[in-house]
Amino acid sequence: MTGLSDAREELTTALEAADIRVASPGDAFTPPCVRVHPAAPWLAPSVLASGRRTQRWEVWAVAGKVADRHNYTSLEGTVSAVTNALDLLPSWSSIVWDRPNPTDMGGTSYLAVRGQIETNKEV
Repeated sequence: MTGLSDAREELTTALEAADIRVASPGDAFTPPCVRVHPAAPWLAPSVLASGRRTQRWEVWAVAGKVADRHNYTSLEGTVSAVTNALDLLPSWSSIVWDRPNPTDMGGTSYLAVRGQIETNKEV
């Protein structure tokens, strides 16, 4: 595996260990779940890491279709569970969450929120 594959696997393993369902990239998914994707920029030198290249990842918490108001409660629970699970990872930043929005995924509008996290592990 590459350092990138190792990092994605580390995120996925930490989430699954906390009983959070992770949908693999490119696969069909059923909310509520979490999706892990490369962020933009995916790899970049970081002043905070003394010029070393850091990896950035997006962790999407997907609650369900926008029309269901109960999905906000589900989304809040997922965000809290993900934050707690990833706070335990050494060599990773704290996850930073955007605000929840209707997000198109595969032609369906879901209530979702994007979190970003980075690591300075070698690529």
